[in-house]
Amino acid sequence: MIFSNFKLIMRLSQKIIKRLGNSALAMLEENIAAGIDYDGQPYKYSEEAFYRPYELKLAQKLGSAASVFTKPDGKLGMIVHGYKAYKEAVAPYSVGKFLTLSGKMLRNLNVLTTENNRVIIGFSDPELAQRAFWLNVSGAGRGRKLWKFMGLQKAQQDEIKTRFNELAADEIKQFISDVLFNSKF
Repeated sequence: MIFSNFKLIMRLSQKIIKRLGNSALAMLEENIAAGIDYDGQPYKYSEEAFYRPYELKLAQKLGSAASVFTKPDGKLGMIVHGYKAYKEAVAPYSVGKFLTLSGKMLRNLNVLTTENNRVIIGFSDPELAQRAFWLNVSGAGRGRKLWKFMGLQKAQQDEIKTRFNELAADEIKQFISDVLFNSKF
């Protein structure tokens, strides 16, 4: 009887872990939508000019956000006046949204597993996981700018801990009540 009750409380604890994992995922998404990283710093797109090979359709989209020039070999190139201008011209629907051009990477961010009393939040698509690694760990672009979005702020971590303690206390109270009043000793 005691062993089966232990299994019950462990199974219920996995429900708590899953709820907390979903809460953490929601917090990550809130941070990204608010344009702040896990250190509480605002995201900012680069306004530093960069080179791109010439593409007619892209040059037309960029308009004044890029300058077209002829390289010494006679081929055309473009100087784009910062990633911010690039994004505004190429994807105006995503202006003001950070870490989003197509939205594919962030749509792939999920709770992957809730086993052994831990939550793993990540990307099921390896290509998108690699993209997130470049942004969050190794840095993006020539300047290796970090977009630290795979983490929670200290206040959010504290909130998760508080919620866990509350949920666990409720679960233990329910377990004790069930054992004391519903068991057949």
